[in-house]
Amino acid sequence: MRFTKPRGVSAANCVEKTILALCSELNPKLLQYNKAEDKWEEYASIKIDYELYRTILKDDHLLFIGGWESATLNVVRSWNIRNKTWQNLPAMSKARSRHCVVELDDKIYAIGGCDGNKDLSSVERYTTSDGWVFVTSLIVGRNNAGAATLNGKIYAMGGYNNNGGLKSVECYNPDSNTWTSCADMTKCHSLPCVAAHKGRIYVLSRRGAERYDPQLDTWSQICFLEVGPGWMSCVSLDNKLWALGGKSKSADKSCVSVFDEENSCWVESCSLPESIVRNCFVVPESLLSSM
Repeated sequence: MRFTKPRGVSAANCVEKTILALCSELNPKLLQYNKAEDKWEEYASIKIDYELYRTILKDDHLLFIGGWESATLNVVRSWNIRNKTWQNLPAMSKARSRHCVVELDDKIYAIGGCDGNKDLSSVERYTTSDGWVFVTSLIVGRNNAGAATLNGKIYAMGGYNNNGGLKSVECYNPDSNTWTSCADMTKCHSLPCVAAHKGRIYVLSRRGAERYDPQLDTWSQICFLEVGPGWMSCVSLDNKLWALGGKSKSADKSCVSVFDEENSCWVESCSLPESIVRNCFVVPESLLSSM
């Protein structure tokens, strides 16, 4: 299988983009944000009967990587957003769950995680030409961590291992195939939602919110996003940082918040019909309307 870019979509076209949210884990729903009407609509329901996988958007496909179903899985499955069909991709070299997945330079990386009770430091990279190939391992094995790409590098942060919660952060340089340590976060963040936004990396979790400046190698705390039970994800869209999921503290509804950088506060936007948001993606609106 070779990935193809969405037809008629290119950066040169300045196409309008929106958010696609993956809600829940078993048989999840895909919700799309209708910007014109400021509301969320169901795009599709996906049948999947295992958990602890990780997802990534690759062109017009959603990839479901690894997971758990009575044992740790190395399976990789691709769901086509346009025609809503499944296709199997080459399996990872290592079974893993609770890991991180990112894309950098048209390559997909599976980072850390765990296999049963064993924390993993291994990292592997997928291309259509070479399949899955191991690259240099993490300095510290970790599961339920966060990861983001920025300025041609991968940052892995937080999570958990047998020593407890982690503040540590690592940066991967694909040119040298090396991981180097960065400044620690101010707090331990397990299961954080992470997004690159305006040249910095934002980390949100139940323990607080902070951002990383890669030029200064420093972390600073920002306004705490107070939400109730749920699962959050965050994304950068239209020059704004969006946080989706969890229950609003001001009302009994699922929360969508936008970070007001000038006033250093979170502003609630339209509510979601789901409080568990496993991941969210920025996609061209044409991808969801073209058949």
